[in-house]
Amino acid sequence: MSSTKTLTPSLLKRIISEEKRKLKVDTKEVKAKDLASSLANHVDYLKALKIQESKLRKKLTRIINERKRIKAQLIKAL
Repeated sequence: MSSTKTLTPSLLKRIISEEKRKLKVDTKEVKAKDLASSLANHVDYLKALKIQESKLRKKLTRIINERKRIKAQLIKAL
């Protein structure tokens, strides 16, 4: 026979408390002003990315239009 333990409420509580102790993580508090500057930096970065995205979209539109024009010229030449 295999040796198995029955899971009693007291054993379950003990296992849970042991796992809680293992998971304890020291957390440090961050002041709001420190977090605000970090958030401001993220917002600025998002704005810069939006500007870059709009430039790339314009460039892509130009490329697509040029490709259509060249394709039309090829078809017309044939």
